[in-house]
Amino acid sequence: MSEPKAFHWPDNARLAFVLGIAFEAWDKNKPTQGAALQSPLPKDALWKRDWSTETFREFGAKVGLKRLLDICDRYDLKTSVQVNGLTCVYYPELVKDCYDRGHELVAHGWDQGERLYMLTREQERENIRKTIDAIVKVTGAPPKGWSSPGVRPTDNTVDLLAEAGLEFHCDFHDDEMPYPIWVGDKLIIEFPHQYTINDHRMQEEGTRQEFFEKFTDEFDYRYKIGDGNPTMMNVITHAYLISRIPFIDTFEKIISYAKSHKDVWFARRGDVAAWARQRVLASR
Repeated sequence: MSEPKAFHWPDNARLAFVLGIAFEAWDKNKPTQGAALQSPLPKDALWKRDWSTETFREFGAKVGLKRLLDICDRYDLKTSVQVNGLTCVYYPELVKDCYDRGHELVAHGWDQGERLYMLTREQERENIRKTIDAIVKVTGAPPKGWSSPGVRPTDNTVDLLAEAGLEFHCDFHDDEMPYPIWVGDKLIIEFPHQYTINDHRMQEEGTRQEFFEKFTDEFDYRYKIGDGNPTMMNVITHAYLISRIPFIDTFEKIISYAKSHKDVWFARRGDVAAWARQRVLASR
């Protein structure tokens, strides 16, 4: 294998800026999984549906997603939208709208409440297949990437994604730049998960002003070093969370701040993965 050329982004951008919007769905026929605003219901509760949590999550479909997409349109920004298979079943019109606006759909497991580490290899294979099929049914096009629910893959996940024909995976934390994983003769690009700029931080700690300051601190440093060391910034948001007032103001400020800089590549996860794939194959 020949030595790869010095790394660069398209048009010699200093920084790749990638915005993700998770648009998730939990199985409505099962007891509520997890919690959003309060601790989970006690095991001995007489009722198993936590309406506080479930209606909090429904905000994304009912109000939030359209708000976020309208802002993205205003700034001509295309994003990566992680969707569950059930998202496509419950909200097909919204998923199709994301796709029609030019946003990328990243497969995010069948049910956000079903963790892959509880599945056998065959059950996980079926989970992946159903998720892909649900996206194809709504959009007519298969997704190219995968992000596991809870960012928790298994020993089998990467192999099964390669088997299913997917091209990139978003669950590992061991780098901040895309890198290749070979599964036999099939190439999967790892698009590493970056958890620092995630809107859950606004819910769990600090204020939205502090969150925006953390964003600008990271963006500014990456931009500063980007002339000789181009890097990637992966901002992660959720349709039911950052779309609420006043958090949505922070969402728009993040986009506006990034857009105010020259030499930034505004990309989707799949765009970055395709760029990395091209370089890997060219260096063989």
